Amino acid sequence: MAKEQIKVPFGYEPTVQTRKGTVFLFETFEDWTDAEMGAFTLWAEERKFVRAIFYPQHEETLRRMDISCRLPYYARVKHLENLIKNANSSVQLDLDTWEGKRKKYTPLETSLNFLTDKNPGPYFVCMSDRYVNLFVTYPSFKEWIKKARLVILNQFHVPLQQKLYEYAERWEAVDLENGFSSVKPR
Repeated sequence: MAKEQIKVPFGYEPTVQTRKGTVFLFETFEDWTDAEMGAFTLWAEERKFVRAIFYPQHEETLRRMDISCRLPYYARVKHLENLIKNANSSVQLDLDTWEGKRKKYTPLETSLNFLTDKNPGPYFVCMSDRYVNLFVTYPSFKEWIKKARLVILNQFHVPLQQKLYEYAERWEAVDLENGFSSVKPR
């Protein structure tokens, strides 16, 4: 198939894209408030993200990951929809409910494959410190840390796994309580 040719005036330079990539948020979202959403959207605007995809996980997935959750999936989705609707941001905020349609355990790798297949890169994965400690133990972690940068929310203030420090240039930690401000790795 032949390439399509376009005509441009002499000296034309394409505009440089100032916005970058997509950030995926993996969390239960049951305890998020307007303050956390506002802090996140402000952080995402400062970083010039194009999109933020909120990805609440099903109870079955959380149970298999040993993460406690009080609210059922549909209640967390409804809560998150209200937070997104009330948020005022230049970043496109989307909610992905694919895992709710599956209604069963979905491995993190499967979710990441699904999300990266349908969204433009570069990719950033934002998850709490307890999620990251589990993610580091998965065999596919080495593959994913090369494809996506990691943003760790210091939400539960648990010590990070030592294996994570081997990839220190591929992640950063932010403090949820202080408005998504960067913190030094522990």
